[in-house]
Amino acid sequence: MKRPLLLAGLPFLVWAVFTLPDVLASARNAWDWRRALTLLSGTLALWWMSAGMVLAARPAWLERRLGGLDRLYRLHKDIGIGAGIIVFTHWLLEWLPKNLARAGWIERPVRGPRPPKGPADAWVDLAKDVGEWAGYILVALVVIALLKRIPYRYFRWVHKLFPLVFVAGAYHGLMLMPASFWQQPLGWLTAGMATLGVVPAALSLGGRIGARRQVEAVIETIESHADGVLALHCRPLGPWPGHRAGQHLLADFGDTGEGAHPFTLASAWNPADGRLSLGIKALGDYTRSLPGRLAPGQRIRLEGPYGGFTFDGATPGPEALVSYKFTAAQLQARKVETKTVFGGNTDGALAQLFSGKAAAAGVNAQLAEGFAKREGKKYRVLWSSPPLHDLALMSAAKVPDKVVKAVTDAFVAMHKDPKGREVLHQASQQVGLTSDAYFVPSNGSEYSAYRDFYRTAPASLR
Repeated sequence: MKRPLLLAGLPFLVWAVFTLPDVLASARNAWDWRRALTLLSGTLALWWMSAGMVLAARPAWLERRLGGLDRLYRLHKDIGIGAGIIVFTHWLLEWLPKNLARAGWIERPVRGPRPPKGPADAWVDLAKDVGEWAGYILVALVVIALLKRIPYRYFRWVHKLFPLVFVAGAYHGLMLMPASFWQQPLGWLTAGMATLGVVPAALSLGGRIGARRQVEAVIETIESHADGVLALHCRPLGPWPGHRAGQHLLADFGDTGEGAHPFTLASAWNPADGRLSLGIKALGDYTRSLPGRLAPGQRIRLEGPYGGFTFDGATPGPEALVSYKFTAAQLQARKVETKTVFGGNTDGALAQLFSGKAAAAGVNAQLAEGFAKREGKKYRVLWSSPPLHDLALMSAAKVPDKVVKAVTDAFVAMHKDPKGREVLHQASQQVGLTSDAYFVPSNGSEYSAYRDFYRTAPASLR
């Protein structure tokens, strides 16, 4: 959240320093303030849209600076939503007072005669029309992007309209910027931000984003595992910069409707072997259809690697209670000095363990067993925690006892029903369990291990 606030705060600060004093000195009524706020919101919108376009280009230096492609995408989404809100506010400031005045609800100051229009005014009128329609389209595209029910293949094509909308918005903003802005840093900085956004917009329209990191590859072998993971082994046909296990890349399997999708690199790069392996979990309609779409000998396009998803270590992440905090507490209690590093997820941590990048890994026992079976690996258990049940399904105190009992009975008996067993089976495959999980009734004693941990663990791990 800090970065979006900075993106709003910097132009607002420049506006407050160089423009606000003039507004305070000259504003005579609410309509003068409306004009000032309309110009400010338009400037902010242009800054935010430019930042969104820069992030859309996936520059490697920015990915590293933000801590990974996942965080870059999340920031891109947040800025896109923010830009939509600012554009809507800009439009509302322009449209609402005018129409309220026309309806007679508010009074508008009488304006003096306007000078006759010259040839340059045609470009200004065009900027107004272009900006208005670009605003409508931008808000609609943001709403569409937030509708999760829209399949990715449709969302992807709609998303391609954003660069055109940005170019139209930049033209609108720069053409209608008052002369006073061009005589101060706010105008120069806004023009610079617009230029930063136009470059990736042009790259996007030309299909050149990520082109320098792309290489063609051929699929050599495909393995479908019972836990729903597809192991794809392929050989790059061009120079590949190398990678570490747990990093990600974008793979385009030739489906023009889908484009490239991000997947995990399941093995570290070995130049002598010259192959890379992808671990693809069946998490949606498209990934579930890949076993029937792909075949050995098929050529695909890879882009990457993107390094922000991975680290040098062998635990999933600092937020992992069982895999990280339980093991870290045990190591500290035994005075074992360790260098705590994280692998992004369980597969990334185990891949680094088996590639020799780490001496040990703290992971969920069931997920480790499934990984080892899938990849044909063996490992030695150094320490195991007490049995740990998954987090309970809980009800609020205000829920009637009758409803609580009915829901509890439904979940507990779920594995006895054919349809319920199928749902549990699919869920177990999704998370990589070797056997089907099911719900059991609880009296609270099953979570004593969790209570013991929070009672005895170091304060830094609680």
